[in-house]
Amino acid sequence: MSALFSLQALPLFLVFGVAGVGFFVIADIFFGLLTRYADHLERIAPLPTFIGSITTVWALSLGFAAADVWTIRANAERLASAERSSINRLAGMARGDALNSPQLRQALSVYATAVDRDEWTRDQNTQGSPEVEVALQQIRLAFITLARTDIPDALIDRMAQDFDELQDARNERLAIGQSAVSNYKWYLVLFLTMLSMLTIAVAHIGQPRAARNALVIFALAAFVSLWILALHANPYAGAARIEFTRLQI
Repeated sequence: MSALFSLQALPLFLVFGVAGVGFFVIADIFFGLLTRYADHLERIAPLPTFIGSITTVWALSLGFAAADVWTIRANAERLASAERSSINRLAGMARGDALNSPQLRQALSVYATAVDRDEWTRDQNTQGSPEVEVALQQIRLAFITLARTDIPDALIDRMAQDFDELQDARNERLAIGQSAVSNYKWYLVLFLTMLSMLTIAVAHIGQPRAARNALVIFALAAFVSLWILALHANPYAGAARIEFTRLQI
């Protein structure tokens, strides 16, 4: 599923369009088989009101999936802002008109470049980059160098706090990147989508035109909704991914 959610909008739409047609064909074949035995099934087939019970479960599962997607995306955006703010604060302290620490500025520049190139672009935040770890160590060494000067301890403590916030934001970002897509959650939604379409077919025994119209409408609504969710399922991949903001350090 992760590879699927990495697709751009049009290819992803085509995938879900093909899936929607496939689900419709399966439900239509199932309806055709039921029609052959309509005389025997009319007395035991579920009432039309039964559709509501299955589609309600489907709607709830879709709603829970949507809530997870938006929550994860909101957290990803918050962490991106927090990480960017920490870098900006540390870079501002290292400037020539502040503490004038070329060592810290260089380490922050390496960090930002490696995060952008390796973690965001290449790995989509699914794993940490060794070069980023090296840059973090260089930032620590720059702090040690500054601590040995006559800079006030309160200022060093403030910078250390910013650095801790930077590391926390990075760790949470990588955690989201590794667990953003829950395959089983999407399997459940797809299973309930298919089950809902089969239920619609059963509830329309003896009414082929009404059954096909209902299946088309439900398939259109379901798969367009799923396509929109899939665009945002992984905040670091696909058409709606969050971009890393390049910083001037």
